[in-house]
Amino acid sequence: MSKILIIKNDRVGDLFNSLNGINAILEDNPNAHIEIILSNITKKLNFLFSLNNIKITYLPYRLSLLDKIKLIIRLYWDSFDKIYILSPKNFYFYLPLFFKSKFFAITIKNLNKSRPFNFLLKNLTKYKINDRVNKKKSDSINSLIFELCATKSFLSYKNNLNNNAPCTKFFYSKMKLFENFIHVHYKDSIFSKNGWSNEDFFNFLENLSQKKKLIVTSDYGNFDYHKNFLKRLSHLDFDNFVDQINFNQNIHYLHNIDACDLFKLISLTDVTISPHGAMTVMASYLKKKVIDIFDVNITINSFREFKPNNDNYNFIIIKSDFKKVLYKINNFL
Repeated sequence: MSKILIIKNDRVGDLFNSLNGINAILEDNPNAHIEIILSNITKKLNFLFSLNNIKITYLPYRLSLLDKIKLIIRLYWDSFDKIYILSPKNFYFYLPLFFKSKFFAITIKNLNKSRPFNFLLKNLTKYKINDRVNKKKSDSINSLIFELCATKSFLSYKNNLNNNAPCTKFFYSKMKLFENFIHVHYKDSIFSKNGWSNEDFFNFLENLSQKKKLIVTSDYGNFDYHKNFLKRLSHLDFDNFVDQINFNQNIHYLHNIDACDLFKLISLTDVTISPHGAMTVMASYLKKKVIDIFDVNITINSFREFKPNNDNYNFIIIKSDFKKVLYKINNFL
């Protein structure tokens, strides 16, 4: 039995950009022993890979010296026929110097800091380049990784991944709430840096809620703005399993929702409205209608590198005036 290692210790959005490629590896190698290295950040999304021949292990998103040594020792004692480097971190590109596995990698070309150095490319069996020097239209990360991993055309592959998330009992007990709604995600680093106050965001929600019920999420953590959300909005608190839902209201906030519950939530929504990132990529993977609020000043590379294979995906450039964003969103709804 052949052995394959897939290295993907990355963030949530990056993981979802790799799923088509990973899916191709799974279908092309049904009898292989496959190990996927995920990051601790995406640990709760391991349900996606619930096949009998798959083993999941974990590494930190940022590797310590000890993490690197442990991985080298592991590869020495447990050799793999093929290794796919889907997280293009410099350390991984030195592994082909020491091991006889066939290495397949996604690489990055930058003006100042390409990964890897050119002399290391010759040690890779196959690689695809994410060219950030070329500012013109180019292949997306998703398509580059798929081309690296696949042996057939995209339409030739069936889905081998599990999209049925194991949700918490708290989420399942509130299923009545998750019917006929729009999912809105608040990302403070985008909205606040573009001049939106909390009051602007609440006014935005009030206006949008005239169309349909809203379910609001925000970045995981305990930030100052969360207190305002919990105080002013009907909500579920997933930290403390507290239900403060008022069905007479049309806006409901989910505080620190679990990753599996979030995946299920997006699978149930009619539309996801969010700044570009994990929410929009996840919704695109699930073929949901997406309205991507994009900040070209912060995520210009993401704009060039991300091309959804979803006909219901719409981009809006964020403006400091929430009414202008609201007007464009209403045109897409």
